[in-house]
Amino acid sequence: MSVPPALLLIAHGTRVPEGAEEMTQLVAQLRAAHDGPVAYAWLEDFAAPHAPEAAADLAAAGAERVVVLPFLNFAAYHARTDVPGQVAAAAEAQPGLRFVIGEVLGHHPSLLELAANRVREARAAAGLPATPGEDELLVVAASGSSNASSNSDVAKAARLLAEVTGHRWAEPAFAGVTWPTAGEALDRAARAGARRATVFSWSLLAGLLERKVAEQAAEVCARTGLTLVDAGRFGPDPLVTRAVLDRLREAASAAFPWD
Repeated sequence: MSVPPALLLIAHGTRVPEGAEEMTQLVAQLRAAHDGPVAYAWLEDFAAPHAPEAAADLAAAGAERVVVLPFLNFAAYHARTDVPGQVAAAAEAQPGLRFVIGEVLGHHPSLLELAANRVREARAAAGLPATPGEDELLVVAASGSSNASSNSDVAKAARLLAEVTGHRWAEPAFAGVTWPTAGEALDRAARAGARRATVFSWSLLAGLLERKVAEQAAEVCARTGLTLVDAGRFGPDPLVTRAVLDRLREAASAAFPWD
């Protein structure tokens, strides 16, 4: 039986300490579930470590093969350009390691299951019935991208989640870069007759996304009387661990399979 490859997660990076702590918790879960070494790196300059440093740790742990997973929602610029750039730097620094880059988590079924759980739990905590009313909007918020395909993936996530939660009214929204912002989506819904909105952030770790969305939502709710239910984000959860391990196996089986 061959040795399982190491796993290297590369995430965007966050200025929010809670986000870094969530990554630490997730890596601990992955180390408990995966037989190979596990490390993580950040893309942004303000966060450390980066891929070459993380790869050095994996090499010191005895790794020879590394599956790199972009710990990102969808395949926008970071996944297509920044992650390969960091992997190239890591490969140059650690020529003894073999690297393969896996897929982003995307619409993995485990993420959809977790998002639905978050929405149901938040609505139950607010004392709402199991079936959403016709005047209730579901908003799936993301950071926003200049990549049209990535933005359309957020719209798809909103529709997929609505199918599971029973919402008949769902909209994507973005913290910036593109349209509509969360504020615009909520304002438009209020003018169209929505009385309540449940917002879920399609975000893997705590960051500025939720803060921007919360600020925009608070302004709209204060002005229109719209009631808001905050369903949170993904965070370090066993279902996220399952999604990561599935992407790991997919990439490893194609590049260097093990029994």
